[in-house]
Amino acid sequence: MLRILRQGQRWVLWFVILVVGGVFVFYLGIGGAASGPSSPDVVVQVGERRYDARDVDRLRRNMEERYRQTAGDSFDAAALGEYLEEAAARSLMRNALLASEAERLGLRVTDPEIREFLRAIPGAADAQGRIDRAVVTAYAERNFGTVRRYQETLRDELLATKAGRLMRASVEVSAAEAREALVLEGEEIDIAFVALDPATPPANLTIDEAAVADLVAQEPERVSAAYQERIDEFDLPERVRARHILLRLPGPAPESFKEQIRAKAQETLERIQGGASFADVALEVSEDPGSKERGGDLGFFPRGRMVKQFEDVAFSLEPGELSDVVETVHGLHIIRVEEKRPPEKTPLEEVQEQIARDLLEKDAADAYVRKKSAELVTAVRDGSSLVDAARSAGVSIERPDPLQRRPDGRIPGLGASPELLAAAFAISPERASLDRIFPVNGKSVMVQLLERRTPSAEEIEPQVEERRQSLTEERRNQVQQAWIDQRTAALSAAGELHLNLNALRSR
Repeated sequence: MLRILRQGQRWVLWFVILVVGGVFVFYLGIGGAASGPSSPDVVVQVGERRYDARDVDRLRRNMEERYRQTAGDSFDAAALGEYLEEAAARSLMRNALLASEAERLGLRVTDPEIREFLRAIPGAADAQGRIDRAVVTAYAERNFGTVRRYQETLRDELLATKAGRLMRASVEVSAAEAREALVLEGEEIDIAFVALDPATPPANLTIDEAAVADLVAQEPERVSAAYQERIDEFDLPERVRARHILLRLPGPAPESFKEQIRAKAQETLERIQGGASFADVALEVSEDPGSKERGGDLGFFPRGRMVKQFEDVAFSLEPGELSDVVETVHGLHIIRVEEKRPPEKTPLEEVQEQIARDLLEKDAADAYVRKKSAELVTAVRDGSSLVDAARSAGVSIERPDPLQRRPDGRIPGLGASPELLAAAFAISPERASLDRIFPVNGKSVMVQLLERRTPSAEEIEPQVEERRQSLTEERRNQVQQAWIDQRTAALSAAGELHLNLNALRSR
């Protein structure tokens, strides 16, 4: 993402912010509304500061314009209208919090500062910088209702800016911190891991039928509980067994050619209606390689397995009935239903041995994982490398592609495990194999560091200043957000902060 932004494609950032809700989190980071404000028309209230729907609309329009400039034609204000309303309300709350803090710190907005701001309004000042009161008044009344309201809002915005500036100025990242960050970000490791999966029975496992019978007889409650957990497997839906003949209908072919195929399909249907064997005709003319050699037999299938046009016809026919020519995306079909079965529930008695066998396989797999895990941990603690221990134990070793730090902790071939990835990067070369089991996606995993590569000073140095600036910006945002979260919680608890989004929805 940083690379994209450095190339100037900032619209990508705004798009991501809008889609994933980053505006809400960044600007305020609170959930639903607090208790209601003093007036049902007030959307935001922080102490004595109050903002209504008109204030929200004004800020929302500003947001729309900014996003439209950055996103261009891809920005859809209508689709994001409700989202932008809430973002604007939360942004007003953020500014009110910062303005209140500025006042508490003794910060003030001077008249010269206000005049300097007004001069930036297009047409509000002449070439000598003299402010045209008529232009400012018209602007204020058009956008804020009254000049007084504009002055109050402007002072709050300037106060919020001062407080934010002061807060941000207290945070600075050094070049040494930037270098350390670059080293961590550029570091790369090669690892080997063993992943023992209890869902996979050991190779060459055989289940004694006497043990199956014993489990059914001695632990019926366990078998019954497993049956209930897997009940969907044993509740069979309505099914039909059908045969079909397929004549493909090429999309780009001339219409005259398609008519020839339709005529052939009709002729084929008439042959079967005249007494020809469906299976023999399917073997002769069908273009479905999966069923042709079986005389068109598709076996039993439930709803949802075939395309809708085919399925609707097949389930509407009675056994022995023949369809007309049916067209689907695959071509032209002639269908005959051989047999229909209603929904069935397989009783426990019919599947209890299968369930018991599966339970015994799982028991064996769990025991195998425990045994091999203990062997590997003991071998590593005795000084063996994980790779050597795994070879001796006869278990598989995985070597994924080189890894870098990443917040989701994803490891190719294994899945996401931030804990394991962090531990792998913390391994010291002196003890490269960890004598610890990590649970990852149901598997028991051990890891060994094979090699670590760290970027050199020559590679890092040209990036230090840019990384220092980006880290500083990240930390400043974090500090400001943490303060806003703390003040939000405190003022909400004191009944001095309210967010009433219903005032927007009820208009």
